[in-house]
Amino acid sequence: MKGKKTILITGGNDGIGKSTAKALARKGLRVVLACRNEARAQKAVKEIKKQSANEEVVFLPCDLASFDSIREAARQFKDKFGQLDVLVNNAGLYTSHLDHTQEGYELQFGVNHLGHFLLTHLLLGPLKQAGEPRVVNVSSIAYLHGQIDFNNLRGEKGPEHYDGMKAYAQSKLANVLFTRELARRYPEIDAFALHPGAIRTRIGNKHTAWYTSIGWHLLKILMRPTEKGAKTPVYLATSPEVKGASGQFFDDKQRQRSLSEAGRNDALARQLWKVSMEMAKEYLRN
Repeated sequence: MKGKKTILITGGNDGIGKSTAKALARKGLRVVLACRNEARAQKAVKEIKKQSANEEVVFLPCDLASFDSIREAARQFKDKFGQLDVLVNNAGLYTSHLDHTQEGYELQFGVNHLGHFLLTHLLLGPLKQAGEPRVVNVSSIAYLHGQIDFNNLRGEKGPEHYDGMKAYAQSKLANVLFTRELARRYPEIDAFALHPGAIRTRIGNKHTAWYTSIGWHLLKILMRPTEKGAKTPVYLATSPEVKGASGQFFDDKQRQRSLSEAGRNDALARQLWKVSMEMAKEYLRN
């Protein structure tokens, strides 16, 4: 399937990802929705096709909580499309209780960072085939409160010591550090991280205690619609203005030059990369 530029979006069937997919489809790009739930994804594909008048919107099964699923998704993408122009690592979750991925990693770290880390590595070949490849990582300003606890990435401290917000902030800091190190190691690929804003999504209504879900539902009244949240991902995926800003963090389409101490810690970024590679090594082998 040659011709149009191809963009893969994880979690493109809902929230910010769906609005991002819709906006990119309206630009005439081929959009691949990498999602866990096939029924929801196929419904989104149908809706996006209709609203964008673009028939090249495709579902790709991918569960970021499973290394097997991620590897199979990468294999299918290579077989069907070959070249990848832009990878938007958008999918994310928040949970108020300790849970794990298929491989036993704490769920937020495993999905929000590690799953995308593996998927990006498995798609480096297709990205390098593109003329101006980009990786766009949807993070959050929650990273400002994040610390990487290398001794607790499987939730070793137990459910009684689990703090969902700390785990979320850790995963979002991991997005920022991954972006910086990806840009350093692969200068031929432009990599960006971003804060989409306070957006009206369902992230606080899933995997949470009932009181957290109710609180999030009330807060959504004050939040912006998902179309606003898609503005910066779409900008970073398509705009020529961001050339030369690889490795940087953006908020409301603006480059943020003053990151937290942890967010600009290149030694920490290299350590996280090394640890993540060790975690995913069995799935990176041919």
